[in-house]
Amino acid sequence: MGQRHKARCVILEVLYSVEIVGDNNASDNLDYCASTHYLNDDGYAFARQLYKVVKNNYSDIDKTLKKHITNWEVKRLAIVDKNILRLGIAEIKYMSEIPLKVAIDEAIELAKTYGSADSGRFVNGVLDAVCKDENLN
Repeated sequence: MGQRHKARCVILEVLYSVEIVGDNNASDNLDYCASTHYLNDDGYAFARQLYKVVKNNYSDIDKTLKKHITNWEVKRLAIVDKNILRLGIAEIKYMSEIPLKVAIDEAIELAKTYGSADSGRFVNGVLDAVCKDENLN
């Protein structure tokens, strides 16, 4: 498993904890999760960058998410799926150095690992719609 994939796992865990208990200890939680996933310096730097992008663009990411989930509300999504989608949207919209295919594939892999049986297809559909809407394909 590559360092960037591990970093995405770390940030998913951090976003999950922020959702449950708030972001008062997000930095400490990031450090702890990074150590449990054995991130090297590059992986840790990527994790911090990804968390910063999500945090700084949180409201726009959720607006984008809301726009692309039909007949559903963001607050009703499973916490894991919602945060995987936040990561994917952050990479797609704000991290142009990451190829779209990589961002989507990584989000799908996270969904298959941490989500429900249908999470992978759901994440793929939403992120594909985001790419089409943003004219990124």
